[in-house]
Amino acid sequence: MDIYQGLTRIDKAGLPHPEWEFVSSSKDLKKYFKIKDYCGWTVRTARLIGAPWKNLYVNWLPKKQVPAKIDELQKMHKGKALFVIYPSWNWKKSGTILIEKNRTVIEAAKGSIIDLMRYGKVDASYFYQHGKLVGSNGKEQLLSPTERRKILQAEKKIKQKEIILEWGITTQNKFIFYRIETLKEAARLLIQKYS
Repeated sequence: MDIYQGLTRIDKAGLPHPEWEFVSSSKDLKKYFKIKDYCGWTVRTARLIGAPWKNLYVNWLPKKQVPAKIDELQKMHKGKALFVIYPSWNWKKSGTILIEKNRTVIEAAKGSIIDLMRYGKVDASYFYQHGKLVGSNGKEQLLSPTERRKILQAEKKIKQKEIILEWGITTQNKFIFYRIETLKEAARLLIQKYS
């Protein structure tokens, strides 16, 4: 599942997510002009057609620079990329939800998911078996029961097992889901990253 397929899956499942738009060039921009931001924009590669995967992206880009950046990145991809653009955000809390056959694990960190994904900084973990909380580690109060319920609702809506779904709560208290990967793909990326 590439990034484009994952984002469209999140959208079809009705999960809250950033307002995004898929474009190949600055000429494709439509929704972008009507979307407000509060700390800049993200432009990232969502799909490459007929080329090896190369993840080009930029965060917190001023809005007026987005069109030129899309065209610049497209040149680097030799015209073979589809990009997703959306307003960037600052984190209040972030994390992942691992959805397996009978087990679900929520990992959470205060602040950016980068701390969790790159540095393994997990402030709280919640373990569920068949939908019931069976244990936790760390600062259990980090996520309120309501926040945990919102995360768990994603499992029912996405209707897929053996995946990792990334979520965040912005400093504006907006709850969003913005990335999904199969466990197989996540493992491949980790092996590639640390090889």
